[in-house]
Amino acid sequence: MHTLRYWLVLSLAIGCSFHPANGLAASSAYVQTTENLDLHQVHVAIAASPEFVSRLSARARSHFAQAGLTLGDPDGRERTPIATLTLTLSAQPLTETCPGHVLYTPSLTLSEPVLITRNATLMNDVTWLAHTGPQVRKPVTVSDLELDLDTFIEQFIADYRAANAGIHHSNSDGIPTVSQTDLPPSGSVTGEPEKTYPDAGLTELRADQFRISISGGRFTQALTTRALQQFSEAGYPLKPSNGQDNQVTLGVELTQRTLEDRCPGKVLYESGLYLVEQVQLARNRRVSIWSDTWLRETTQVLTPRSQQQLESDQDALLRQFIDSLRSH
Repeated sequence: MHTLRYWLVLSLAIGCSFHPANGLAASSAYVQTTENLDLHQVHVAIAASPEFVSRLSARARSHFAQAGLTLGDPDGRERTPIATLTLTLSAQPLTETCPGHVLYTPSLTLSEPVLITRNATLMNDVTWLAHTGPQVRKPVTVSDLELDLDTFIEQFIADYRAANAGIHHSNSDGIPTVSQTDLPPSGSVTGEPEKTYPDAGLTELRADQFRISISGGRFTQALTTRALQQFSEAGYPLKPSNGQDNQVTLGVELTQRTLEDRCPGKVLYESGLYLVEQVQLARNRRVSIWSDTWLRETTQVLTPRSQQQLESDQDALLRQFIDSLRSH
């Protein structure tokens, strides 16, 4: 799902283009989130078919070693991880809906604690991402997996080098040495975070703090009207999003892409609800990003959805959000 989370807007260095000397790809929009990241404390997770996990893990680590960077102990015994780098290369067979094809959504994400600016609450969130979006295609080979792995890991390393080049002295492992004086004040949070909260985005959220934005193709206007009515009846009168910055946005996406060339009569249907707002990296408060602090999403291959079916799907998503909001 191409949500706002996939297009993080950094408060620092936006628009800058870095070109690492090692010839890797130019840095992405996520470059600043890797600043001052201690790779020794990053846990690497591989989501793939069990028979490929060991091979893919070794290949990922070899990229870092070749770049002169050292990751933490794969068993996690050296230090408590501060972040998780997850490589997702699993494919879902579409045996019944699209025989001979799979749903494949490869990605590399960095997840770690962030601080929600609005309510000073901690949660785990994605702070770096590389992905291709969902694909309906013929089954992937191990060579396909390795190609995606190479592309994603090289992009992460390029970003890491660009964000950390020349700003600190490095030790022999290529890890930036960061002192406490290098980090900004912690603001309203004292000490290290002991735990994060999965529904932190709903804490102290009032109806006048967010607007709603609906993306439903030619049914967008009708879906927006219906959503506003649903919130009003629930006691939360809202306004449509007017594109203003610095506001919390509740986005609903109900998108359909035709698959006639691969799966006649079927579409790739992505449905999701996203509460988008500003967060700060807990380990580096200098960096703020726009991200999803509460979400529900699914991707399916099925027959095209009618307006009535889209309305029903949206009703269910909004009902989950409203029920959770009331409980907070």
